[in-house]
Amino acid sequence: MLYYPLYKYPRANISLSNLYELNCDIKEKTFYFYHELAQICRSIEKIRINIYKVRNDEFDEIVELIEMQKQIKYISILDERNERLLDENDKCNRIIQSLEKHVNSINYIDVIMNTSSLHFSFSKLINLQFLKILNKKMYEISENFEKYIMKASYYKLQILDLQSIPLHIVIKIIQNTNGNLYKIKIRYPDCDQAKEYNRTIHKYCPNIKYVTIFLNRSNTLKELKNILIKCQHLEAIDMDEYIEHKYLNKFLDLLIKLAPLTLYKIHIHNEFENFNIKSLKLFFNNWNLMSKKTLHLYYHNNHNNDWFEFIENHKIKGVIGYKYHDNDFWNYEQDVL
Repeated sequence: MLYYPLYKYPRANISLSNLYELNCDIKEKTFYFYHELAQICRSIEKIRINIYKVRNDEFDEIVELIEMQKQIKYISILDERNERLLDENDKCNRIIQSLEKHVNSINYIDVIMNTSSLHFSFSKLINLQFLKILNKKMYEISENFEKYIMKASYYKLQILDLQSIPLHIVIKIIQNTNGNLYKIKIRYPDCDQAKEYNRTIHKYCPNIKYVTIFLNRSNTLKELKNILIKCQHLEAIDMDEYIEHKYLNKFLDLLIKLAPLTLYKIHIHNEFENFNIKSLKLFFNNWNLMSKKTLHLYYHNNHNNDWFEFIENHKIKGVIGYKYHDNDFWNYEQDVL
């Protein structure tokens, strides 16, 4: 394969010197591409790194490229490598460590990787507004990661999106914020501290608009009641687990009695057959009578349109049924920080 250095392309220095955004795929040999780019670019603010193979030379070049930038604001890392090929000296850690130079400018972090690679001083991220972590090893958390992330303060954090992170860590992160959180999405936690999590929402998140909540445990309904009373900007409730039968009618009653007028989105896992049909129709009718917003009901239903058909067949007004999709429900496209 013929190799032609980047700097030999006509006007490469001029064309690339103001490069603002870059997607990096560590997959095939790049012939010093990122090293050469590092000699030209200084203005990259958004960088996405997709790691598919263990290629240490490319890691070194990416580290150099990151360190040569003036201020990186947006960092996304997707690690798709086979865990069996990694060792304790994995150079992906160097990419994380190279971000230390940019701790004052980073406001957006989105990573899909093992927490063992996230040895990072979160406490230095004084301007962090968006934090998304998908832990590839479900419920397995490295001690260093837990230490770093739980000791940090997140005074400017607005959006928190965590998957396979234990709830005691989630709770601590929320407690270390400054009341600016308006979206909290949680997936696949251990739910031993569901009550404590719900309580943390209404104590520390007065401006919350979109939030995952948990029922099915002792006193969680009581804390949901407090969320509905205290969080008056609430627009969307996300429930990513089946609600046990004994909680269903109580859940509907709380929504009718206490839901703020701003609430209009609800995501539930249950199919409509799980509910008492009479109670469900009464809930929808009461929702309209209370002059609340049109209800957008999101449901996980991959095989049929039962919820949609129920709404249509019973001629229920003021309710629109949707199949659940992350971007649609959470409106992430509006969160340009």
